[in-house]
Amino acid sequence: MQAKGWGEPNRNFWLGVYNGVLVNGGEAFFHSALVLAPFLAALGAPGWVIGMIPALRVGGWFLPQLFVASRLAHQPFKLPLYRRTSTLRIVVFAALTVTVFLVDDPRVLIPVTLAVLALNSVAGGIGGVPFADVTAKVVPHYRLGTFWVLRNAIGGVLALLSGLVLRWVFDSDLPFPTDFGVVFLFGTVLVGGAYLSFALVREPPGVPALKEPLAAMLRRLPSVLRVDVSFRRYLRVRFLGLLALMAEPFYAIHAITNLGAPVASLGTFVIVATFASIAVNFAFRRPADRGQNVTVLQVSLACMVAAPLAALLMPTWQGFALVFALSAAGNSGMGIAAWNLLYAVSPAPQRPLYVGVANSILALPSLAPIAVGLAAVVTGYPLLFGLAAAVAAASLAFSFRFGELRALDKAALEASQ
Repeated sequence: MQAKGWGEPNRNFWLGVYNGVLVNGGEAFFHSALVLAPFLAALGAPGWVIGMIPALRVGGWFLPQLFVASRLAHQPFKLPLYRRTSTLRIVVFAALTVTVFLVDDPRVLIPVTLAVLALNSVAGGIGGVPFADVTAKVVPHYRLGTFWVLRNAIGGVLALLSGLVLRWVFDSDLPFPTDFGVVFLFGTVLVGGAYLSFALVREPPGVPALKEPLAAMLRRLPSVLRVDVSFRRYLRVRFLGLLALMAEPFYAIHAITNLGAPVASLGTFVIVATFASIAVNFAFRRPADRGQNVTVLQVSLACMVAAPLAALLMPTWQGFALVFALSAAGNSGMGIAAWNLLYAVSPAPQRPLYVGVANSILALPSLAPIAVGLAAVVTGYPLLFGLAAAVAAASLAFSFRFGELRALDKAALEASQ
């Protein structure tokens, strides 16, 4: 039964929603492709450095999770670790903001920006395991679709406002890099509120697994991947889906440098991308709640095929908004379906292990944009956009082997009702 009123189940549910809303609004001010990549490009950073943005943000988030799972699986309460890592994330974002206001030397700002991204991402990755486990404990499977959609859709409205603020800041007379300092200040305030919101969740005790050293967990990993076919297929599709994001940091740079887009257009691109994300979230809410997450994932992957193809074929910067709309739709839908399917495929006592294994393996595709940034000097962006489309198409093709995963999704739905 769905909880009614402001009892503890609904209190936890809405605190999780508020967390997502504020994260969506705050992340618009730290958008990898539309804020951070142009910021580093304006500082004169080379392509391989710009390619480090998703490597640090995605890889840093995924990489530590297997280690965290080995230290956390046997503990009935996971939220204290989330609170500690969230405090660190707020501090490093604040440090970046202060540095941008006080320093205008690229030799300082570039390494500081990369260091902050690395620290924030690793801390977020460490906190990602308790976040996933606590969410699975406080949100029943039949409300997960609604949970993610409310986070993303209402957060999308806030991100729309963030896009308007971005456009206003970049259209103002503020000099560089002060304009980006203002942007980072808004983002720090919003993400700080987001972390505080989830830290207030009242976590029920979980079912602890046996305490297991990291070495023992690593030895067991090949067996888990060999025996659990659905989990292995899930990882393959997610791996290729994340690898297909290799071109994302270069969409805005291509639009500005090769198609003549003004810097103020970044705010417009954020608004268009956010509208697309909101629309997709509302469209996917009901299928996700009904255990149709494989279908949601496949539609999302189709959008991720279309985004780099649109970037490859688009002749003007005005039409480039379509690229960001397709990319945002694909990313948003994949985020909803991927979490729900991971919850469905992982046994509750071993959930930290499955989450840790999945997210550690999925750190590897985040290194691709570094190579893309190096290769772009020789090949240009069009070839790389074509490669990204081909990888996304491979991920989509492999998702049609998800018959058993569909059944697990349905079983998890029925067990929660």
